[in-house]
Amino acid sequence: MSQGSRPVRRRLPAAERRKLILDAALDVFAEGGYEETTLDEVADRAGVSKALIYEHFPSKRDLFREILETWVGELLGRILAAATAAGEVSEERLVAGLDGLLGFVEERRDAWRLLIRHRASDDVSETFDRLFEEVARIIGALMAPEMPRSAVPDGVEFDLVLDAMSRQLMGSVTAIANWWDEHREVPREQVLAMAMEFAWVGMERAAAGERWQPDA
Repeated sequence: MSQGSRPVRRRLPAAERRKLILDAALDVFAEGGYEETTLDEVADRAGVSKALIYEHFPSKRDLFREILETWVGELLGRILAAATAAGEVSEERLVAGLDGLLGFVEERRDAWRLLIRHRASDDVSETFDRLFEEVARIIGALMAPEMPRSAVPDGVEFDLVLDAMSRQLMGSVTAIANWWDEHREVPREQVLAMAMEFAWVGMERAAAGERWQPDA
């Protein structure tokens, strides 16, 4: 190399630049949420210009949506794969599915906080809604074989009650996962046991015909 010449910087392929932006955006959005984060902050974290971000994403909303789609896909994939691999026993499938969700929380901390703990503005809220709907649907499918028809009030459709119960379980699991995110000293298997004690023990009692009755 001649004196005074400068090393030539290798221009990253488009796919690598896109991944660099997405990785940096995940960090920044997870820290500050959607509304507070600016593309200038993302560009600074990624070490690129804001103009380069616009080459890949038309707006902050589009960038955020792609991040959400990526992590929603991984979370749902983990739950489904774990439940499917567990076999045909409903209890084992539910355990595996919940453990798959906890595995995501454990290994993808920033992504979990982005998906669940930070709520975005209305223009991307449908992605959050779809996440909740899909996970609740999966949980409902795992619960259905063990849910007794006798648990359904007269005149109410079985699928409607199943949907309500799966959403209730999803809400409780989300709450305990958020709690665990702040208390990582608690072993993952203990958190899983807590979730199953809430979900499965109550379901078994209902399947046995036990019903809650208000005091007279």
